[in-house]
Amino acid sequence: MNIYHLRSITLTSAIAVTVVLSGCAATRTVDPAASKAYLDTSNYKAIASKYIKDGKPTYNKESLLDTLEAAKAFNDAGLWKDSRDAFEIASKGLAWKADTVDTPGEIANLIGTTLTSSAFGAYQGKIYEGGLIDYYQAINSIMLGDESAARVDFNRFDIRMINAQQQFAAYRREVSKEVGKDTKNPQATTFNQSYKQIQTQIDGGISGIQSKRPDAMIRNSAGQFMSGIFRATSSSSQEKTADRVIRPIDNAQQAAATKQGVDLSIKTASQLRKSKFKSTGKVYVIYEDGVGPSFTEFRVDLPLFVVSDKVTYSGIALPRFMPGKPAFGYLNVAGDQTAEMTNITNIAGMDFSVAYPGIVTKAITSTIIKTAAQYAANTAIDRETKDNQLLGALMKLGVGVAQAATTKADTRVWANLPNSIQVAVIDRPVSGVLTVNSPSGSKLVDVILPSALDSLLYLKASGSSGIPAAYVKALPTGN
Repeated sequence: MNIYHLRSITLTSAIAVTVVLSGCAATRTVDPAASKAYLDTSNYKAIASKYIKDGKPTYNKESLLDTLEAAKAFNDAGLWKDSRDAFEIASKGLAWKADTVDTPGEIANLIGTTLTSSAFGAYQGKIYEGGLIDYYQAINSIMLGDESAARVDFNRFDIRMINAQQQFAAYRREVSKEVGKDTKNPQATTFNQSYKQIQTQIDGGISGIQSKRPDAMIRNSAGQFMSGIFRATSSSSQEKTADRVIRPIDNAQQAAATKQGVDLSIKTASQLRKSKFKSTGKVYVIYEDGVGPSFTEFRVDLPLFVVSDKVTYSGIALPRFMPGKPAFGYLNVAGDQTAEMTNITNIAGMDFSVAYPGIVTKAITSTIIKTAAQYAANTAIDRETKDNQLLGALMKLGVGVAQAATTKADTRVWANLPNSIQVAVIDRPVSGVLTVNSPSGSKLVDVILPSALDSLLYLKASGSSGIPAAYVKALPTGN
């Protein structure tokens, strides 16, 4: 190997790194950081407009993440049909399907992309994101007045929630197996020595996640609650059964994020039993509060026990879980406080805490391998540039820079999710007007209800600086 060949290798590596990183950056229509000012004031129409060009929805349909964020932006802005179309595309790109429980090939696919490919692989989605897709699709269908489609959406959602716990447990088992394989590979001794020395630093990646929760909490309690309410307000008498109305609400109670959510589920199920599973004279409130969790990257220098002048960079990049932020925390609707049913930060934290050991293991193993290759390359550089040490030092620095550039954590996340989804059940006021107040008691908005016996009031506030978005829809309420 001569000096010109070494120069070529270094240049080729730098170009390859640039191409890979630039390719990863071009998958999102809207940078989450750029939306912060709009989110602070709950200006959802401004965000949705970024996904529309010449009056038509425009986003990267080949990117699951961009499609999810576009779909949610449309839902937030009340563009129900555009949202439904985008979520339909997203559902086809999601790795975790609604009708499977423990499919080895599916699990292997998700494990491979989320743990091995890191930030350079296609975004595959999470188990809990599948339930959110079906939940938002059901809301879109209700707001479009398409009861048949809403029934299909809720049926699909119910199946996905049944499977979610088992899928989550299977995911945990497969991650554990992958970790076991990596800690028994040829680099195991170096891996174990390295891991012990940096474990305290590594644990910082999950320091923002609260204590372990039961697997049932991976389910979307608010969606399960609304599945039961949909049946109770359906125009179809066949939906008015304990199995269709009460069971989803009982399931919501088991997965509820707060005691208030549990109590509301119990109270609502009791009332619907007494009314023979029919709803009359109620306003069902869904409130999405705050902004969901995110990730930042942090780096840890890796003590590989081969570090010398032959190695100019050796470290790992890991994602750090950042909890979501509430907006108002809750709202008062006609004197009743919304109850937190689903906490997206907690659910996402459950998913990440299971994946994290695998992410760490892959990161360390990958760096050990890349550093060994760097050591070999720099040894060759020293041999070929022994008469020009300055050039050799510059070339070795280039090899280290290339390794540092390709050491990247996957910090992608469905960025425009709420921090929590809350619910309230209100007796329809005689005046037909509901007043929504902040926790401090200040009036935020008056909502004029349709003349129907039952209604859905859909509220959203991602920040406390603006007025919450409010959408209202009459529900069929058949006999």
